[in-house]
Amino acid sequence: MVLYKRDCRRNYTPQGHWLIKEVKVSTFMADLDKGRKKPQLLLQTMPHIIPHEDRVRLFRKYITNEKTVLGLTESACASPQSTLITVHRSRIVEDGYRQLALLPPQGLKGVIRVRFINEQGLDEAGIDQDGVFKEFLEESIKKIFDPSLNLFKVTSEERLYPSPTSYLQDNHLQLFEFVGRMLGKAVYEGIVVDVPFASFFLSQVLGQTTQALYSCVDELPSLDEELYRSLSYVKHYKGDVSELDLTFSVDEDCLGRLVTHELIPGGKAMSVTNENK
Repeated sequence: MVLYKRDCRRNYTPQGHWLIKEVKVSTFMADLDKGRKKPQLLLQTMPHIIPHEDRVRLFRKYITNEKTVLGLTESACASPQSTLITVHRSRIVEDGYRQLALLPPQGLKGVIRVRFINEQGLDEAGIDQDGVFKEFLEESIKKIFDPSLNLFKVTSEERLYPSPTSYLQDNHLQLFEFVGRMLGKAVYEGIVVDVPFASFFLSQVLGQTTQALYSCVDELPSLDEELYRSLSYVKHYKGDVSELDLTFSVDEDCLGRLVTHELIPGGKAMSVTNENK
């Protein structure tokens, strides 16, 4: 897995190198359907050995089966229960959060119908599961991930990650939870949304930061490429590092205010030298 992750950051193998070759994908998928332990273990620990398209098909199959078990699909004798929410165009995030944040898991997995109220306070035509809900989901996500809301920031490569100053919003943790529920609903329904997360943040979400041999330095370029290059320059500097006039501290622009963070106790007053770098 370590080699694969390094390959993801900076390719050094030919395309398709990690895909399983000894076993046909169709056979592998059939063994999964039979509930055999070995393919399940491989899929959980090394999913990259299966082509992405096949993993997507397998996931959609699992979702379809679950919806059938939960009674969330149309049948000849009954229609699934649905949740109707009313959303004002001018308050999409607020109204969506208020009505969906406490919805139980099965309700969130089920059919959600949306009634939009336009800018004039009038009902808009059309209440359905697909088109209108998809629009609501896309518009909510667009507003939530707008950096001006200060829940998320973007890297120089336009990748998203949680804003360090999101706490300035009183309900920021609840909004993050709402974001997760909306993204989960999008994945569950097979709705593609344009949310490019930074790889270092995805590593944290997936719990990879606690794994052996994980290196936060390897992830740093996905947050700040310039900072990574600067640190590499200092690390490999051949001359006297003290001439660079550096300390063990970093300055951050926090909403227009310069804040200094000490990397070690007393770091602001400690010079970086060849001996301690």
